[in-house]
Amino acid sequence: MIKTIIVEDTFDNRETLKKILTAECPELQLMGEAENAEQAYQLIKTVEPDLVFLDIQLDKETSFDLLARLHEEDSIFFEIIFVTGFGSFENVTRAIEFSALDFINKPIEAERLVRAVEKAAKRLNQRQYNQQIGLLLEHLRRPSHPARRIAFHLLKGIVEFVAVDDIVRLEADGVVTHVHLKGGEKLTAMKNLGHYSHLLTAEHNFFQISSDTVVNLEFVKRYNHAELTLTLLDGSRVYASRRGGQDFRRFLSETKHPGGVEEVKGLAGFLKSMFGR
Repeated sequence: MIKTIIVEDTFDNRETLKKILTAECPELQLMGEAENAEQAYQLIKTVEPDLVFLDIQLDKETSFDLLARLHEEDSIFFEIIFVTGFGSFENVTRAIEFSALDFINKPIEAERLVRAVEKAAKRLNQRQYNQQIGLLLEHLRRPSHPARRIAFHLLKGIVEFVAVDDIVRLEADGVVTHVHLKGGEKLTAMKNLGHYSHLLTAEHNFFQISSDTVVNLEFVKRYNHAELTLTLLDGSRVYASRRGGQDFRRFLSETKHPGGVEEVKGLAGFLKSMFGR
């Protein structure tokens, strides 16, 4: 059995969650409930749960106050499924995604909840929770700054923490993503390219040049629009789709690169001069 606790400040939400878990997740053993951060802290210390359902907003506090306290004590040895109000805390959910942690939106859907529990159960033998929470807190302390690291779920429940600046490109392979790093290392992440494209193009100098390729512009040396090819600093070449090439050419035109858009050399340095990154 998986020892589980619920941390939620609203009685009706706790009852809804319990009802779904009882009906759909018999492998969970509910060990207690808490409605504020202090109660949750004491319950976690007493029960030592395997899994915690954690509401983000807890009365006048947030669950991150609780996590910061536990993180300082190196006491996070449980899986976490965050529960958040739909459409709220956009910066928070982005931080959660960068940290490869899971969350479900309110109102809670049984199917989504069951999938989250199944994924959590597979990760229970791993011990990367404290690192993931550390990464989450790092993002939240610097909400106006781009995330410096991102966590990737790999095979067998492994979580790899990678500096964003070390990512050269990402390539889709069905439902998984190959992550190519500086130095030639390649990781296979267990989420599709769209998930990572959403995170990296929003905050960093990444560009999706086709349905299956996202590149870090810091590693682009040359773009040839006639051939729809991008040459990277290591000499390798990747291809843009017709639409991706048009979007990329438009992007370069909008940035008013003095050398034109047919062939752009030293693109990484140009972008640094334009954006100060």
